Amino acid sequence: MPSSFEVGIIGAGVAGASCAQVLGEAGVNVAIFDHSHPREKPCGGLIEERIVEEFNVPEELLENEAKWVLAQRFKFRVKLSLKPSMFLISRRDFDYCLLQKALENESVKCFSEKVDLITKEERGWSLKTDKHRSVEVKVLIGADGCPSFVRKHVSKPIPSEFLVPTVGYNFPCSTEHIGKLFAQNTVEAYYSNEYVPKMGFIWVFPKRTSINVGIGGTETGIRLKQSLDKFIFSNPFGKRFTRFKGEFFTHLVPIIWEESFFDLPCSGEDWALIGDAAGHVNPIGGAGIYYAMKGGVLCGSALLNGDSQLFDRYWRDDYGDELCQGAKTFPRYYGNLGIFLWLQYILENFIQKF
Repeated sequence: MPSSFEVGIIGAGVAGASCAQVLGEAGVNVAIFDHSHPREKPCGGLIEERIVEEFNVPEELLENEAKWVLAQRFKFRVKLSLKPSMFLISRRDFDYCLLQKALENESVKCFSEKVDLITKEERGWSLKTDKHRSVEVKVLIGADGCPSFVRKHVSKPIPSEFLVPTVGYNFPCSTEHIGKLFAQNTVEAYYSNEYVPKMGFIWVFPKRTSINVGIGGTETGIRLKQSLDKFIFSNPFGKRFTRFKGEFFTHLVPIIWEESFFDLPCSGEDWALIGDAAGHVNPIGGAGIYYAMKGGVLCGSALLNGDSQLFDRYWRDDYGDELCQGAKTFPRYYGNLGIFLWLQYILENFIQKF
């Protein structure tokens, strides 16, 4: 294998794979490093319709179409329509598919190794892995989630107050049994101070042969797990899962509720940060797959146009307003005014039916 590449990408998730595909199709020599790929994640795998359409997601990866959300907040339990529809995927299968698309290009190589040393050199970066591999790259891309190892070397780490833990279970279940437990094409969300005393919520996502149940909030991961277990064993809707034995997951998500954070650069002369490493996640619901994939494509386009620093202009022009609006709305949505926003959302949803 060659010991030098034009671009080194740390992280083979949706952001890294999308960036590698764009560069690989142009013949750029790319090295991707990820020691834990592919794997399931507690994020749930709920994606927007624009992802399916814009990135031509194969139909076989779509495990369930979500047309409705059964939500409970402020003691209101309502069934709200999702327009346009959203879709549930397995992150393991989805991420694997994206990486394989990137690897169809001969110029893209993937190493199942962990980069544990990054050194800035005169003409790029030196990367050393846990398997004693040494690789030189001209441009370094951080697609390694949060807290990002790459970010520590090229910028300031995301402040700890913006790093929110999520924990969850993936319960294997037959398609027939899922059909008996859940309303068709419906996901569930529970905003309750009893289980999430601070900002956050519990989600229930029925897929094809599994049920993803998770919780995200600003408390510690241990407290969140205790809250999720309490929901499962004491809540009438949570008790549906006590018969199952699930695989436990935990993950950190960047939830940015200050607009000024997005003034920070996500790229430099020979580096860029994409996806969670850049903090590009909608803070209201924690959705970041679209921004990760789109950011990966835009970062690749910036490199192909000869200047990695163009990435900051590209993402701000494309989806920057969405992130800033989410940061502005977050304190109101989960604060004292949340009930008014919630009632407004219910009313708007009711009017749309007519």
